[in-house]
Amino acid sequence: MIYKIRYSLGLLKKRLIEFYRSSNLKTTYKRLPNKSFDRLSQLKNSCSGERCFIVGNGPSLNKMDLGVLKNEYGIVFNGAFELREYFQQENLFHVVEDRLVLEDHKEAINSLSGNVFLPSDLLHLINGDNPIVTEFHRGFSERKKEWPPFVDIEAEYPIFYWGGTVAYFGLQLAMWLGFEEVFFIGVDLSYVIPDTVIKNGSVLISTEDDPNHYKTGYFGAGLRWHVPNPERMSLAFERLSQKNLKGKIYNAGIGGNLNCFSRVNYDDLF
Repeated sequence: MIYKIRYSLGLLKKRLIEFYRSSNLKTTYKRLPNKSFDRLSQLKNSCSGERCFIVGNGPSLNKMDLGVLKNEYGIVFNGAFELREYFQQENLFHVVEDRLVLEDHKEAINSLSGNVFLPSDLLHLINGDNPIVTEFHRGFSERKKEWPPFVDIEAEYPIFYWGGTVAYFGLQLAMWLGFEEVFFIGVDLSYVIPDTVIKNGSVLISTEDDPNHYKTGYFGAGLRWHVPNPERMSLAFERLSQKNLKGKIYNAGIGGNLNCFSRVNYDDLF
């Protein structure tokens, strides 16, 4: 009961802040650090006509030859530091939007080089001089059929939105960058919560190996993660698949539950 009250009050506060920030986006972006607006503007449509791979962190990655991605554009997420090695730095985009991940890997993420994107509502955790901070809103009601919104790629001052998974943020950035084709891999949308986790509201603390990601230490013992909601993630992508986006989206992964995008064979792409 207490958790629900705190959550509701927190959501109300979030919506008020987002309303205030969106009322003058020009000023809001000017206040973001690291010349974020200028850099984000320069990146807009910079990858027009190209293709990219959005690399989720699911265990299905272990069934794939990632070495063939060396000359491709890639978007990786959160604490997947090892996956960066499969791409050339100039073709790589690293995206983080989870508060727990940024708290637990604060120094490492703030020290990353290359194109790193972090959300504006986690400014208090951003102290590096490299990350690009995007205006990011999480307060849109999930009860509305319009949830989740999607970034307006024609906007001068874009707002990116939460869609239940960091991969939704990554897809918005892919469209902002102008990619013509986007291929998901490793976005399995399948989770198991071990009986041994320590639960504190919506936060889980692992006490053993992680069965849900490409490496067992991803959310290994002592690391925190949010209670997963794959149904909500699937709904976000399902609704998105019905929109007329500029780029074409495919699922090139093996197995998993991301079924709203046309599936293609990963090996046939090379």
